[in-house]
Amino acid sequence: MKAEIKKALVPAMKARQAVRVETIRAVLTAIQYEEVATGTEELGSNAVVEILKRELKKRREELEYVAKARPDGVAKINEEIATIEEFLPKQMSTAELESVITQIKEGNPAANMGIVMKMLKEQHSGMYDSKMASELAKKIAG
Repeated sequence: MKAEIKKALVPAMKARQAVRVETIRAVLTAIQYEEVATGTEELGSNAVVEILKRELKKRREELEYVAKARPDGVAKINEEIATIEEFLPKQMSTAELESVITQIKEGNPAANMGIVMKMLKEQHSGMYDSKMASELAKKIAG
């Protein structure tokens, strides 16, 4: 996954897409920092997805503050968010997520919210919004 992100950097540089280049470099730096911190040569795809989600969350939080302080900076943050989202696995819709949680609950009637969330993470890591998943799991699994 890291190689895929690196590969996207060259065309962005050639096209002189400054925001895209800056965002990809920031993501690669975050990945490299995590590799150094954990002492691994190359992180697995799940770890890279977690880093991407963390970077995306930072940008979304920043968007709220930028919108209030500098409305002209909103476009840049939105472009950064779009760039990061390109590298994330396809996200499930609310209906798809609800269906998966229902299937988990039907397959294991004794499953509580914690068990459902654990199974969801094992089977569909990085493919859903965790806040939405926890709300649905609470509603379905109780």
